[in-house]
Amino acid sequence: MIIKRLPLRTVAALGAATALTLAGCGGDDDSDQSAVTTTPAPAPADEPAAETPADDNAPATQPSSISFDAQDSDGTTVVIASIDLPAPGFIAVHGDGGGSPGPVIGNSELLPAGTSTNVVVALDQPLTADATVFPMVHIDMNSNGVYEFAPPDVTTDGPGVTAAGDVAVVGAAVTVTGGDSAAPAGDNTISIEGFAFSGVSEIAAGTTVTITNNDGASHTLSADDGSFDAGTIGPGESIEFTFTTAGEFTYHCNIHPSMTGKIVVTG
Repeated sequence: MIIKRLPLRTVAALGAATALTLAGCGGDDDSDQSAVTTTPAPAPADEPAAETPADDNAPATQPSSISFDAQDSDGTTVVIASIDLPAPGFIAVHGDGGGSPGPVIGNSELLPAGTSTNVVVALDQPLTADATVFPMVHIDMNSNGVYEFAPPDVTTDGPGVTAAGDVAVVGAAVTVTGGDSAAPAGDNTISIEGFAFSGVSEIAAGTTVTITNNDGASHTLSADDGSFDAGTIGPGESIEFTFTTAGEFTYHCNIHPSMTGKIVVTG
């Protein structure tokens, strides 16, 4: 395998990193859903402890509940089966942080107290591969109608709590449909952004691909079968990697194994 680190000026020309978390907005989704049994997921480390605010006029956080089914999606939206809110609030969709909720990748508009069903949530950064996501109840703690989350500030929109006292969050699989098409001719790039791979998925043997890491963490691009490894790619760094062996390869990040991708190298 051939690896060449690009000079800084070449890296800059590839484009600035895109922010990991943007404001979410609603959208329609025509994807099919297949129900599965889901179990509550552990809350991420940056979620504040569930407490009743000292202010007697503060919105209630309990009891909250949420139901989310495994589903097919084009990667831009997910559909929440139902949510029960004790006060107006939001659905914050967390990405996969290694089997538990990771960074927020999308949020709903303000939802009223009570039960809402089939809520479509647009994702700020579309999923490019099958993944598990974790919708979580958040209460509009400052009653301004805008999703805000800045722990440990308890005046921003913290998580809702179930009747049993747990954070109201659940995880299920999203299967991304139509996401494995080859990139246009000449666009031999793979981007790493939002802890996901995207870009070219079919190339000819001997093709050199530019791999750019737009995340704030280091990643690798390593074949599942050990046949190639592009090495560690630092934040904001790009490298050139030449695929010399024909075949169909799945790959992952050695540092973050939940990150996966696939590439077909033709002879």
